[in-house]
Amino acid sequence: MKAPAIEVRDLDLNEAVHNVSFTVAQGEVYALLGRYGSGKTTLLEILAGLRRPTGGTVRLRDADPYTDRDTVRSGAVWRDGGLFPGLTVAEVVDTWRRWTLDPLTRDDALRLARLTDVADVPFERLAPGRRRMLDLALALVGRSDVLFLDEPTAGLDDADACEVWSVLRMQAAHGVTVVIATRDPDEACRADRVGVLDEGRLVTGRDAARLHTGRVRAA
Repeated sequence: MKAPAIEVRDLDLNEAVHNVSFTVAQGEVYALLGRYGSGKTTLLEILAGLRRPTGGTVRLRDADPYTDRDTVRSGAVWRDGGLFPGLTVAEVVDTWRRWTLDPLTRDDALRLARLTDVADVPFERLAPGRRRMLDLALALVGRSDVLFLDEPTAGLDDADACEVWSVLRMQAAHGVTVVIATRDPDEACRADRVGVLDEGRLVTGRDAARLHTGRVRAA
């Protein structure tokens, strides 16, 4: 097994996350599966360095994502996505690049997210699938080693969802570690491994089977 890119040990955050531990290998796609209110988005925010835990540790490639943000190359896609009125796709990427240390070129970011053909299209005219791919392009701009995605295909049709996953799989094949949070067992099935969250706790075995259908390989 490859060396862990993410190590979580005995993680707590008030009433939202309780004693969570798991690891994710470099180049692995890991899904956090749970119902609404299970704590999965909060956990994702801790991993992304947006919240400080009240107990336990998180390490992304041996760095603390909250205190050592400058040493961690990570990108995130949140469920609601970004809003960029008045800008074309290329202009959104250019703006994001100006805020990023050592960014990808605009052309590379657009190519990786399969947006080259809509570079000059205004944001307002993008279909939902293309808006999600733009969110993904921005997450990739910083040459991310780790990607965090909160329900990345929510509201998308099957074709758009498959395109999102195709890009994620391509990134994983190049060594990028991917963690997604989802309520959809079918989406979780696309991951290499699955952690099932219930009321802030990572559950396994019979508890996981009771909560979900058994269609996923829990870790």
